[in-house]
Amino acid sequence: MANSTSVLVTGAGGPSGKAAIRALKDKGFRVIAADMASAEHGADAFAMVLPATDPMYLAQLDDLLSTWDISWLFPTVQEELIIVAEKAAAYRSRGIAVYMANPGAVAICNDKWLTAQSLAAAGVAVPRSAIGESGSAAIRPLGFPCISRPRVGRGGRHVTVHDRADTALDMRLAGSNLIWQQFMPGTEYDVLLMIQRNRPVSEMTAVVFEKTSLREGRTGNALALERVSAPDVVDLALSAAQALDLAGPLDMDIRRDVNGVAHVLEINARIGAHTYKAPEIFDALVRLYETGYLGG
Repeated sequence: MANSTSVLVTGAGGPSGKAAIRALKDKGFRVIAADMASAEHGADAFAMVLPATDPMYLAQLDDLLSTWDISWLFPTVQEELIIVAEKAAAYRSRGIAVYMANPGAVAICNDKWLTAQSLAAAGVAVPRSAIGESGSAAIRPLGFPCISRPRVGRGGRHVTVHDRADTALDMRLAGSNLIWQQFMPGTEYDVLLMIQRNRPVSEMTAVVFEKTSLREGRTGNALALERVSAPDVVDLALSAAQALDLAGPLDMDIRRDVNGVAHVLEINARIGAHTYKAPEIFDALVRLYETGYLGG
């Protein structure tokens, strides 16, 4: 399929960026890749950009959108999601498609404590969670094993399982930087979704992968996955997306407790690293783009 549409994919060197570039190229789009460091990308062109945390990042992004006549912005970098969401309406007014949730919803997903609190308030199953210093009154009721992880961070980085009280004493990331949660010992899933707001659930796209091997054994990024059918996991993921008023491509981690009940661990308001293995997600995105809908 030939397609003159130019798509700007950020985070070209990361797994999510690579997945987007490969899928969009397969569908005939002209893809411009961007990253803060030189990377093998497979796109039609590459632009070096500032880190998303740099005050000049948005100005540079605006320049790229104009220079390359971009019709579709595809953000994949966790650190840029909130600021891009805040600018998304302005981009759409310029005729640039941006498929992602509103800034408030993206901000909730970016903070695992806010995610757990918001979903629990909506009746969506999440692990029992708390914030505070190791051994504090807020943490003790979680019992053992429990886990600690950064409130804001990528994937399985710095996730620690604490089997006993004397293992929960690392204070390097203490206090409000950490979220502590009940450890879920069951199967973990990567759930990839494409959500369009105000549409029937039957029109949503959801693909479930079982994580059959994790980098740190009980936690960490998936080393191997297997596509599976898990209707209760899909229902939970869709309920979470609805509760937070999410839209666009999403990547959720869901895990079963000791009784086999699924709970939402975290939500990334972007495509996941394994989305290329779920072509339905990109099919849904391209169909949406071809209708002329720009997101929102």
